[in-house]
Amino acid sequence: MHESWLKQNANGETTDVDIWAVSFTAHPLLDPEFPQHRSRLLELGRMTYFRIRRDNEAYRQTLLRYFFSPHLNPAEPIGLSQLKALAREYLLEADIYLASAIDLLPTESRQAVTPLAEVCACDDVRDLIGMAFHGRSGRLRYEARRKLFLGQTLLHIDQSREIQDGPKHLASFEEILASGLWQYTRQVHDLRIGFHVQENGCDINYTSRPTEADRRLDFRSTFLEKKHGHRTISLDVLYYNCRFKRSVTNIGMEAVDGVERVLERPRWGQMRTASSGSILSKMIRKGINHPDEIGDLIGAMFIVNDNESLNDLLLMLDSCLATPFGWRNVTDTLAGNPNGSALNHYSSKEFKVFKGDVDVLHSDNDDRTAPYRFPVEIQIFTLEGYLRTVCSSHEASHRALKLRQFLFGLVPRIFPRGIYGSDWLVPEKVTGN
Repeated sequence: MHESWLKQNANGETTDVDIWAVSFTAHPLLDPEFPQHRSRLLELGRMTYFRIRRDNEAYRQTLLRYFFSPHLNPAEPIGLSQLKALAREYLLEADIYLASAIDLLPTESRQAVTPLAEVCACDDVRDLIGMAFHGRSGRLRYEARRKLFLGQTLLHIDQSREIQDGPKHLASFEEILASGLWQYTRQVHDLRIGFHVQENGCDINYTSRPTEADRRLDFRSTFLEKKHGHRTISLDVLYYNCRFKRSVTNIGMEAVDGVERVLERPRWGQMRTASSGSILSKMIRKGINHPDEIGDLIGAMFIVNDNESLNDLLLMLDSCLATPFGWRNVTDTLAGNPNGSALNHYSSKEFKVFKGDVDVLHSDNDDRTAPYRFPVEIQIFTLEGYLRTVCSSHEASHRALKLRQFLFGLVPRIFPRGIYGSDWLVPEKVTGN
């Protein structure tokens, strides 16, 4: 990977922007200068600590409000030990998340930001709040505050209605595609593509008759045929995948007998099976402070042969999703605009995709509940566009995107310069081929 790819913005311009100059407005507890602001939020936290530090009942009542509705009227009171155990699970998840993030750093940089042992060993909310106010050093106070923030945000993700309904919404979207798209399947066949990056480092050569010099990738293609108005749409969908973001896995490549295949690996593998790691990372990177604001909790990806096939797929999707003018947040870098359109800040100018959100109508089959809509992010790649993302040597690769997101979006916010300095992380250290 070349260092210039990390320094480019979405339009391909090389910049010398200070990556550490980030805003903490959405997540003030991550701000290294939070105590100096003397905000009302700071004073509320201080008063809460004074109230609970020696009063177990006040502490129990505080934890109770994290996990149970005020309207709950249990037969027996929920004890402090039970509530502390519930909170401990999320503090442990926060430690695992942070350790997983550190593992993504270059080896020589990890020690500088490894959390203090005192913070790692603390699994009690009250004790962490005490550290956040009265810890012996600024770093200790910050790391206690960060652990509280991460644990609380992970709890809020679990308690989000959109997150809880995610598997149901995923199944609903799959049912719509089954009846409105896949029912027109005429054939399923295997296809092997050979490909390589041209000498200009950008364009991809590919063929259905690979040579020994080519990298090879296998697809299981679905051929669709449907009458549409006065013509018949004939379309090969080379690949399709739909996922719920909470269970998203990292896409990688594995060579078996010289043929490469897509391989999914957990990105935050040590967290619980239904990992919230990718959701938490996106909230921090993009300044989102409520998980319901994430628009791509449900995401679908299609790969088709070319632009003409992409247009045909859009027609078929519109006919079953009923959204001819309902697409939102559309990015179409395949439409001929040399600078792309509405690219992600971390995306390369060579990243070619049609991407947009659609709001899918859902009913719970309950006469008492009105139908409502949930968003799905749909990405459609042409074959060449997709091959760019799997070539690790290409600046539009998925690996390059994730590295830029991590280094410039996440790292400065969870390992801020105001606490750790900046000499410990030099981009050149992580740009080797």
